[in-house]
Amino acid sequence: MNNDDKRIILIARAKAKPDLLEQAEKTLLAMIEPTRAEEGCIEYNLHQSEDDETVFFFYEVWASKEDLDEHAKTPHLMSLVEKADELFAEPLDVTSWKMIS
Repeated sequence: MNNDDKRIILIARAKAKPDLLEQAEKTLLAMIEPTRAEEGCIEYNLHQSEDDETVFFFYEVWASKEDLDEHAKTPHLMSLVEKADELFAEPLDVTSWKMIS
């Protein structure tokens, strides 16, 4: 098993409430710097839909499940989760993926 086999890929989708779009975007952008500085964070990129500006997703690559578990305990992620009901029209949708090619 090589190191790539331990990697965890996540897609975290958020749909902002239209009247709170600017605040939601700021909150999501504020996640980038502290998360990228975390041990085991290989990639952490925020995207916004061209079809619906209220839809965002993070594409995340983590070196291991342990690193991802540590990320879940960080103050910046816990703060985002606490604000989720206020800022987002739907629950945060987080899915895990594996690369097959």
